[in-house]
Amino acid sequence: MKILSNPKFTFFNRTVLILLTLMLSFTGRSHAFPLKNAHYEQVLQNTPNAPEDSVYSFVDKMPEFPGGEKEVVRFLSQTMRYPEEAQKKNEYGKVIVQFVIGKTGKVEKTKVLKGVSPALDAEALRVVGLLPDWTPGEQDGKKVAVYRIIPILFQQVSPEDAWQITEKTVVVIDKVRMPDSFNPSVLNFDKFATVNVLKPFPEKEKSRLKSKYGKQAENGVILATTNKNEIQYSLPDSTLASLKSQAAECKEEAVLPAFPGGEVKMLGYIADSIQYPFVAKRTKTEGKVFVRFMVDTTGKVSDATVARSVDYFLNKEAIRVISSMPAWTPGALCDKKINFYITVPVIFKLDLPKVEKKEWERTDKTIVLLDGVRLPVSFKLEWLKYENLAAYKVLQPTTKEITKQLQHQYGHDAAYGVILIESRK
Repeated sequence: MKILSNPKFTFFNRTVLILLTLMLSFTGRSHAFPLKNAHYEQVLQNTPNAPEDSVYSFVDKMPEFPGGEKEVVRFLSQTMRYPEEAQKKNEYGKVIVQFVIGKTGKVEKTKVLKGVSPALDAEALRVVGLLPDWTPGEQDGKKVAVYRIIPILFQQVSPEDAWQITEKTVVVIDKVRMPDSFNPSVLNFDKFATVNVLKPFPEKEKSRLKSKYGKQAENGVILATTNKNEIQYSLPDSTLASLKSQAAECKEEAVLPAFPGGEVKMLGYIADSIQYPFVAKRTKTEGKVFVRFMVDTTGKVSDATVARSVDYFLNKEAIRVISSMPAWTPGALCDKKINFYITVPVIFKLDLPKVEKKEWERTDKTIVLLDGVRLPVSFKLEWLKYENLAAYKVLQPTTKEITKQLQHQYGHDAAYGVILIESRK
């Protein structure tokens, strides 16, 4: 999948930034000097006679946060709030907090080593104090208390950077607009070929979006597309380099190579040419092998290779079928024939005994409701990100009585079943 903007969607407040390079794993002694620990020299020398209540700066086994340092960042990012008082005063900067991981792993004795303002200092201390228990540090095989330091950066962000995708953001999938209350968090964006996030910034862009998608587009627009055409065309690097040098002279678009009779005829030729491998038939192996090949300037097919594999025998037969293709009409640009790479699917499917049909299955007329709003017929259930759903319920019209009840509650199409989905808010 290709994501054109905002590859990851975050739904929490991003007005507070945590330094990703946390000072949590210092290995040099110089880091401990500012701590002014009374037992510091004993720690450095690994003195066995150090008092039991010593707080170490560096030990054999340093304390560990559950999940590692990335989880520390995530916890603080989700827990912190930029104080309203600090925002009004335009206060920002880096607060350095020192704390102790006790022998039991609990966070203790939080202290600001370098502050910015009372409000920011207090917020930094608050969230550090909320950190869950760590795995305590060890020295000479014994659990000990250890100093840690975290620098936290408070930074005001622009409205554009603070903008988030919400239920008010317009969602358009394959040019079909989802209902106004559609929650984008239910979508698994890995299932789409492209995802383009259009932010409503600057004001000129917001006006353009509103004029095209309506007033709700002031909250942004998500344009998603599925890759419906599995046949792909591309140019070799050598051809691209040549075209760049001719760009000033040629303004036309390239003409794609053509199989005699078109793509439908090509897929029919492939299906008719397959000789199902004996081993694959015995093991009941099926699948779709994608083959990439070149159509050169004479229309000849060459250099067939497997772009996506299924198994050895099916791959080998797919290469044979593609290599046996008749000549194509070659691609061209500005009346000059050019080489093209083409990727096509070769589908292997056995005529296996039909499995007994289920009593009910979804059709185009099945009602699908997301948070009480009916989704378009084009919406595919495989697009859902199930971990972001609060509920998923299928109401099957198994009897005449149940069908009648469903139709009374949801309308005539309920005779084809009803799927109720609730998003996690």
